[in-house]
Amino acid sequence: MTKKTTTTRIEDQPHAKKVGRLKQPIAKAIRRKSADIYITENYFKHIFIEHEKQLAEIGFTPEMFLEVVMKDFNRIYRGKGNSLLLVKWNGTPKVAAIELNLAFKKEFYEVKTAFIQGKGRFRSDALLWKK
Repeated sequence: MTKKTTTTRIEDQPHAKKVGRLKQPIAKAIRRKSADIYITENYFKHIFIEHEKQLAEIGFTPEMFLEVVMKDFNRIYRGKGNSLLLVKWNGTPKVAAIELNLAFKKEFYEVKTAFIQGKGRFRSDALLWKK
Protein backbone atom coordinates (compact mmCIF):
# COMPACT_ATOMS: atom_id res chain seq x y z
CA MET A 1 0.00 0.00 0.00
CA THR A 2 1.34 3.41 -0.98
CA LYS A 3 1.31 6.10 1.66
CA LYS A 4 -0.55 9.17 0.44
CA THR A 5 1.31 12.41 1.01
CA THR A 6 -0.58 15.57 1.67
CA THR A 7 0.52 19.14 1.41
CA THR A 8 -0.79 21.75 3.80
CA ARG A 9 -2.48 24.40 1.72
CA ILE A 10 -2.79 27.96 2.99
CA GLU A 11 -6.40 28.21 1.86
CA ASP A 12 -7.27 25.21 4.07
CA GLN A 13 -5.92 26.89 7.19
CA PRO A 14 -8.42 28.62 9.49
CA HIS A 15 -5.86 31.34 10.29
CA ALA A 16 -5.36 32.50 6.68
CA LYS A 17 -7.52 34.67 4.47
CA LYS A 18 -7.23 35.32 0.75
CA VAL A 19 -7.07 39.08 0.15
CA GLY A 20 -6.31 39.22 -3.56
CA ARG A 21 -4.25 37.98 -6.46
CA LEU A 22 -1.24 39.23 -8.36
CA LYS A 23 -2.79 38.88 -11.81
CA GLN A 24 -0.98 37.49 -14.84
CA PRO A 25 -0.47 40.72 -16.87
CA ILE A 26 1.09 42.53 -13.91
CA ALA A 27 3.11 39.49 -12.79
CA LYS A 28 4.48 39.10 -16.31
CA ALA A 29 5.40 42.80 -16.49
CA ILE A 30 7.42 42.57 -13.26
CA ARG A 31 8.79 39.07 -14.04
CA ARG A 32 7.17 37.45 -11.05
CA LYS A 33 4.73 34.63 -10.56
CA SER A 34 0.99 35.22 -10.78
CA ALA A 35 -0.47 33.87 -7.53
CA ASP A 36 -3.07 34.42 -4.84
CA ILE A 37 -2.29 36.73 -1.93
CA TYR A 38 -3.06 35.64 1.63
CA ILE A 39 -2.70 37.12 5.08
CA THR A 40 -2.28 34.97 8.16
CA GLU A 41 -3.65 35.77 11.58
CA ASN A 42 -0.16 36.57 12.92
CA TYR A 43 0.58 39.18 10.25
CA PHE A 44 -2.89 40.66 10.62
CA LYS A 45 -2.21 41.00 14.37
CA HIS A 46 1.11 42.70 13.54
CA ILE A 47 -0.68 45.27 11.36
CA PHE A 48 -3.31 45.82 14.03
CA ILE A 49 -0.76 46.26 16.84
CA GLU A 50 1.85 48.28 14.96
CA HIS A 51 -0.24 50.35 12.55
CA GLU A 52 -3.81 50.59 13.87
CA LYS A 53 -3.39 54.14 15.21
CA GLN A 54 -1.74 55.33 11.99
CA LEU A 55 -4.55 53.79 9.91
CA ALA A 56 -7.27 55.13 12.20
CA GLU A 57 -5.92 58.66 11.70
CA ILE A 58 -6.87 58.41 8.03
CA GLY A 59 -10.20 56.71 8.76
CA PHE A 60 -9.34 53.06 8.08
CA THR A 61 -9.46 49.82 10.01
CA PRO A 62 -6.72 47.33 9.07
CA GLU A 63 -9.32 45.28 7.15
CA MET A 64 -10.50 48.29 5.15
CA PHE A 65 -6.93 49.38 4.45
CA LEU A 66 -5.94 45.97 3.04
CA GLU A 67 -9.05 45.86 0.89
CA VAL A 68 -8.54 49.34 -0.57
CA VAL A 69 -4.85 48.92 -1.33
CA MET A 70 -5.36 45.45 -2.85
CA LYS A 71 -8.12 46.81 -5.07
CA ASP A 72 -6.51 50.11 -6.08
CA PHE A 73 -2.71 49.73 -5.97
CA ASN A 74 -1.18 51.55 -8.91
CA ARG A 75 2.56 50.96 -8.42
CA ILE A 76 4.77 48.07 -7.44
CA TYR A 77 8.23 48.59 -5.98
CA ARG A 78 10.95 46.10 -5.14
CA GLY A 79 11.16 45.83 -1.38
CA LYS A 80 13.91 44.44 0.81
CA GLY A 81 15.20 41.03 -0.19
CA ASN A 82 12.69 39.40 -2.49
CA SER A 83 9.64 41.29 -1.25
CA LEU A 84 7.23 43.42 -3.28
CA LEU A 85 5.56 46.64 -2.20
CA LEU A 86 2.06 47.20 -3.59
CA VAL A 87 1.51 50.94 -3.37
CA LYS A 88 -1.55 53.12 -3.77
CA TRP A 89 -0.01 56.40 -4.93
CA ASN A 90 -2.37 59.38 -4.92
CA GLY A 91 -2.30 63.16 -4.72
CA THR A 92 -1.41 63.32 -1.02
CA PRO A 93 2.09 63.54 0.51
CA LYS A 94 1.70 60.01 1.89
CA VAL A 95 0.98 56.71 0.20
CA ALA A 96 -0.55 53.40 1.28
CA ALA A 97 1.56 50.24 0.94
CA ILE A 98 1.40 46.50 1.50
CA GLU A 99 4.54 44.37 1.65
CA LEU A 100 4.36 40.86 0.15
CA ASN A 101 6.69 37.88 0.13
CA LEU A 102 6.41 34.79 -2.04
CA ALA A 103 5.73 31.97 0.42
CA PHE A 104 5.30 28.21 0.91
CA LYS A 105 7.37 26.75 -1.91
CA LYS A 106 6.54 29.83 -4.00
CA GLU A 107 2.87 28.88 -4.31
CA PHE A 108 1.34 32.14 -3.04
CA TYR A 109 2.18 35.61 -1.77
CA GLU A 110 1.83 36.45 1.90
CA VAL A 111 1.13 39.89 3.31
CA LYS A 112 3.88 40.77 5.79
CA THR A 113 2.79 44.27 6.74
CA ALA A 114 0.75 47.28 5.63
CA PHE A 115 1.55 50.91 6.33
CA ILE A 116 1.28 54.59 5.45
CA GLN A 117 4.52 56.22 4.37
CA GLY A 118 5.78 59.48 2.93
CA LYS A 119 6.43 59.38 -0.81
CA GLY A 120 10.12 60.08 -0.25
CA ARG A 121 10.56 56.64 1.32
CA PHE A 122 10.25 55.06 -2.15
CA ARG A 123 12.98 57.14 -3.83
CA SER A 124 15.57 54.41 -3.29
CA ASP A 125 13.28 51.49 -4.20
CA ALA A 126 13.15 50.20 -7.78
CA LEU A 127 9.82 50.93 -9.48
CA LEU A 128 8.80 47.65 -11.14
CA TRP A 129 5.35 48.59 -12.46
CA LYS A 130 3.14 51.65 -12.77
CA LYS A 131 -0.49 51.80 -13.88
